[in-house]
Amino acid sequence: MNQDEIITQEDHRIPTVKIGMSSVLGTRKTQQDVVYSFSREPLHLAVVCDGMGGLEGGEIASRIAAETLAADFLELDEEEDIYSFLRDEALRLDEQVWNLRGENGEFLDAGTTIVAVLIRGNELYWMSVGDSRIYQIRNGEITVLTREHNYRLTLDILLQQGRISKEEYDRSQDKAEALISYLGIGNLRLIDGNKAPILMEKGDKFLLCSDGLYRSMDKEQIMEQLLRAPDEAGRAAQILTTSVMQRCQRKQDNTSVVLVTYL
Repeated sequence: MNQDEIITQEDHRIPTVKIGMSSVLGTRKTQQDVVYSFSREPLHLAVVCDGMGGLEGGEIASRIAAETLAADFLELDEEEDIYSFLRDEALRLDEQVWNLRGENGEFLDAGTTIVAVLIRGNELYWMSVGDSRIYQIRNGEITVLTREHNYRLTLDILLQQGRISKEEYDRSQDKAEALISYLGIGNLRLIDGNKAPILMEKGDKFLLCSDGLYRSMDKEQIMEQLLRAPDEAGRAAQILTTSVMQRCQRKQDNTSVVLVTYL
């Protein structure tokens, strides 16, 4: 077999989905992030939840959300409408977290963000509630698929509609990071996702992360680390969280990443 034949064979290999995960505590006392992935051909699921709430509230909220979505995924028929499935799941998870109670029966007052991708064959669907992110890496370019569901989003819309001035917009920036949508808010209304699937191409990567990553590294720095990382998804995910810890100073939030590759 000559070299040309070897190259031809390699070019015609069918891409496969591989998923790697990594989480670090940062300088926090507790880990409120939860990551999850599972594959059962032709379906694949990847999830990042970033909990919030006093004491153990955030840990419980993120764990319940991830575990419930995982259990429902295992019952999912591959012919089902995945966009509708993910939206229905977000509503269900919101109600579950909102109803969480503590040991004495009091409402736990906890919440969690969520980003998830669900893949069927080469079709990728995503869902987002809160301010975690999903990046798409294709042909050497990195793109943010999600938007942060915080008060800045409201301010941006009001400014675009001419309902507030630029001065009012600037004066409100101290409240801009406050979340306006998360699982556990109750009567969840703001859910982002894609009705038409992203058709994955060989070489594509999708990065799900909690805000601990993008508040420490901008997308160009993330891309730089991924270019240096091996194609093995688990090792590449670990390189990202290691880089975060090398950069942190006094305060570093929990940081979690899930890297989905189609290679």
